Amino acid sequence: MSIEWKKTTCSYCGLGCGLMVGLDGGKLVDIKGMKGHPVNDGRICILPANYTPVFEAEGRLSDPMIRRDGKLTTVKWNEAINHVAVGLKNIVDKHGPNSIALHMGATCFNEEYYIANKFMKAAIGTNNIECTTRLCMSSSAMGFVSTIGADAPPACYDDVEEADLLFIAGNNMAVSVPAIFARVCAAKKENGTKVIVVDPRRTETAAIADIHLQILPGTDVALNNALAHVLFEEGYVDEEAVGEYASGLSDLKDLLKEYTPLRAFEITGCPEDQIREAARLIGSSKAMLVFWFQGYNHSTQAVFKNNTLHNLWLLTDNFCRPGAGPLSITGESNALGNRWMGGLSHLLPGMRTVVNPQHRQELSDFWKIPLEKIQPAPGRSIIEMIEGLHSGKVRALWVISSNPAASLPNSKWVREGLSKAELIIVQDIFHPTETSMMADVVLAGAHWFEKTGTFISSERRIELVDKIIDSYGNVKPDYDIICRVAQAMGFENEFQYASSEEVFEELKTITKGQICDMNGVTYERLRNGVGPQLPCPDSEHSGTVRLFTDRQFPRPDGRAALLPRKYIPPSESPDEEYPYVLITGKLPWHFNTRTRTGRVSSLESKAPDNFVEINPVNASQLGIVEGEEVEVASRRGAVSGAVRITDSMLPNTIFMPMHFGNALKVGDGRLANLLTNHVCDLHSKQPEYKYSVVKISKIDQT
Repeated sequence: MSIEWKKTTCSYCGLGCGLMVGLDGGKLVDIKGMKGHPVNDGRICILPANYTPVFEAEGRLSDPMIRRDGKLTTVKWNEAINHVAVGLKNIVDKHGPNSIALHMGATCFNEEYYIANKFMKAAIGTNNIECTTRLCMSSSAMGFVSTIGADAPPACYDDVEEADLLFIAGNNMAVSVPAIFARVCAAKKENGTKVIVVDPRRTETAAIADIHLQILPGTDVALNNALAHVLFEEGYVDEEAVGEYASGLSDLKDLLKEYTPLRAFEITGCPEDQIREAARLIGSSKAMLVFWFQGYNHSTQAVFKNNTLHNLWLLTDNFCRPGAGPLSITGESNALGNRWMGGLSHLLPGMRTVVNPQHRQELSDFWKIPLEKIQPAPGRSIIEMIEGLHSGKVRALWVISSNPAASLPNSKWVREGLSKAELIIVQDIFHPTETSMMADVVLAGAHWFEKTGTFISSERRIELVDKIIDSYGNVKPDYDIICRVAQAMGFENEFQYASSEEVFEELKTITKGQICDMNGVTYERLRNGVGPQLPCPDSEHSGTVRLFTDRQFPRPDGRAALLPRKYIPPSESPDEEYPYVLITGKLPWHFNTRTRTGRVSSLESKAPDNFVEINPVNASQLGIVEGEEVEVASRRGAVSGAVRITDSMLPNTIFMPMHFGNALKVGDGRLANLLTNHVCDLHSKQPEYKYSVVKISKIDQT
């Protein structure tokens, strides 16, 4: 066998790991990590390592389908495109542009997000476009905007090796981003780097911590405020210096008087001496790098968690230099790119917002459309889209590379909303999924190595994924499908693109002068080397490793904002009927709702079914033994799973993975999102996945 190796980038998490793809006679035969790549240097996690069978796995879509007489039937592309175009146009003509909505995953390319935005906001005239970054990173984005003035992670992965303290909050890095976790472990071993982990579970990541702050779920704001309280109390804050680069010091200091370590202990369950020990480690560190993930963002107080975490690195001058700063790592491969391309209902391409008149004017000029075509109010978030389906204000939903019938919280309510739609269009690579089973039209999209486009990693690095293998069946790239629908709806001139490269050359011009400036980037440059970190304004620019090194922030006074945020309890509290708190999370062998990984036997065999982790104390109280089936019920639904008894869970807290639904023969009674709450953070509109009150009962086996 003679293998030809081609470089590409991983399609799972937002790290942007370099991969080498092995081809034999044009057929994909192997995937390995890319030696020398600045992100992973040859390391590879279990998902891409087992990715080869995915492209021809059972259920792979090869052609579009239309539902007729209750059954999805294969049709030609022209018929499917015309069916979608006529359906959307009729609904818009009858009910207005805001009666349709579009929801995308966060693993699509920048070119696809840009085209989708142009289609919805410039052609249709609605801001009802969302991406799954709303479900994972919108709180991080809003936290950055409110604290430093822009959705722009300033640090980079190389800061892992430069830091002397790593603060990891709500992030089981060992499972979610193993390539960076390997670097964290190496830094601890070789450099003596200290590690603080904040997590209600004693995870694989917490196992390496010098200090594990095992807080009660949802109490991060109180903990962060107590840590800041100690920093002030014990003289770790140079108030004069902080005042030069951050506003709000006095108001924050006044609020923090309430958050003594004793009060924090009463709220969080963390001992006072442990809080003080962690604060002293933060205060004495020379370079602290801060990571956080969905444990922070899946909360009704998520933006406040972000703000109070940002307060810690601002108060201790831990930013904008090697080893120091905040670095949010996204759960999907292009969650940062889709935000910068305008992939949420309040955004426009190039880090602009729909509420800003100047931004709307810039885009209307760029797209050559009337200013009034771009609505000045944000569109619906994904949860509000489902609410709109329930009320009849949203009549059509187009879903691209996502599975909201399983991935959204309170799934029974979500599916009831989907069932009320006049038109559900699902564009994906597999069928069935929980959402495609409800579709009126299914469009067969090309997969990762079957199409070409760019994405942006969590450290702002832009990379190119080239088409490496022949497309499966008659699938088409997502940008091309959107363009064909737009043309069929009468927008022929605005959506004539010969290639994704032509789309990129258009979209990059709207980023000029922004933090996301990619005008120095071309497909040729990306093919010939590792992509630069943005901004990269011209062809001679090598990229920007760290942001705000001049200590000037994009806020009116040039300073960051120290924000006083009070702790607010989660939206529901344990009571006599529902005495336990459910946390959901991920496993190393699966990705999101298993639409891909569930079809790979080597991954599926590692975790074929859902389970319930429970503390030994509660197991004893309930008379439950290891492996026994139990029912877990919230006010929204009930599921079951086999018990795993572990002291990694706090008493009265349980854990279930989020991956298991009913599309791949596991059964609907295993879907954790039937239990979760669709209540959202007021500012980011991100749902509270990580806190649901539940009850547990034994299942009668007789």
